[in-house]
Amino acid sequence: MIKTKLKNFGLAKLLIGLSVIAIPFVEMDQDVYANPSPAKVTVTATNLNVRESPSISGKVMGLVHKGDTFVVMKKKNNWDQIKLKNNQTGWISHAYTAPPKNVGATVKVDFLNVRTGPGVSNPVIGKLDWGAQITVQAEQAGWAKIVSSSGIKGWVNEYYITKHEPNKFHTQAFSKPPTSKNTTDHDKKSSAPATVSPKTTTAKTTIQGPLSGKTIVLDPGHGGVDIGTTSIDGTHEKKLTLETAKAVEQKLKNAGAHVIMTRTNDTYISLPERSNISNQNGADAFISFHYNWIKDPSVNGMTDFYYQKSRDNELASHILKEVAKTTKLENVGTRFNNLSVLRNNSQPSTLIELGFLSNKQDDAVVEGSAFNENVAQGIYLGLLNYFSKK
Repeated sequence: MIKTKLKNFGLAKLLIGLSVIAIPFVEMDQDVYANPSPAKVTVTATNLNVRESPSISGKVMGLVHKGDTFVVMKKKNNWDQIKLKNNQTGWISHAYTAPPKNVGATVKVDFLNVRTGPGVSNPVIGKLDWGAQITVQAEQAGWAKIVSSSGIKGWVNEYYITKHEPNKFHTQAFSKPPTSKNTTDHDKKSSAPATVSPKTTTAKTTIQGPLSGKTIVLDPGHGGVDIGTTSIDGTHEKKLTLETAKAVEQKLKNAGAHVIMTRTNDTYISLPERSNISNQNGADAFISFHYNWIKDPSVNGMTDFYYQKSRDNELASHILKEVAKTTKLENVGTRFNNLSVLRNNSQPSTLIELGFLSNKQDDAVVEGSAFNENVAQGIYLGLLNYFSKK
């Protein structure tokens, strides 16, 4: 659930942003490191080799990419040992890195906990209100080290802030060792060939249909300890998004698409993991499902968010247009939002807010027996229109 600016037919503009409601505050649980403020570096080369030892003769483990930010575990000569996924470590050339840049951001929830370290196991040392201005000094596994305009310093969950400028992909993952295309090797001064990693391979459907050959990643928002918002009758958003995504999954599979779900049950999946699934599988489209909530119960309608307009807005527009038709919910339009699952996605991607659970009319439609099938039909038609333009 996120908030955005809406017009409600003649009513004054209402400011809405990423929000949680007045229920016990839930923060997303992320990986925690022993040292909350270790040294970090950001990759400046387009592709940079990760090696098993601090030498250009060291075996190449894989690649990291421009804009990726990593924790530095050790330094040796002109090499940095960085922390990778699953507690792996590797070495990169320090010559192709720089310190992470500070970025301004705004808090987009009513109350945001500030903690001593990156994770919900760390003590709360303060709270920030809606609209508070902060500076992001570092990022780690979905958490941001910040200092507020009022002087509060600590770590916050980056899901609940909006950065003031587009930010590069910060990750702890790296590409698999080279196997195919040539690119530039950036840990030595020569331009010796290196390679990029292939797509993750999974079994694909054999059904032939209008979406055959297309890989679609469906992302049911929230899950596990992260319940999202709550409907008027007490239904958690995480339950609704999963039910909707499963209906869409079946519809698209029947049309021949290769469908990948970021989660298939009530499990917590981190934001970086969600976008990584899309990136690793070379998704033709990534769709994240959410439901909205706001204090004003008169606000209604659905919207679709994009991050990179030239790449994503066409996908968002086609999907929103058709889903609004099939569900009869008001089409509020597409708009930019600096959301992690979109910002960190290298594939065409969109996040759709399927109505306001705080509005009686929208809530009644959303929890109606035909709603999920109607959404599935709308997504299907939207994708058909989108791919027909390609």
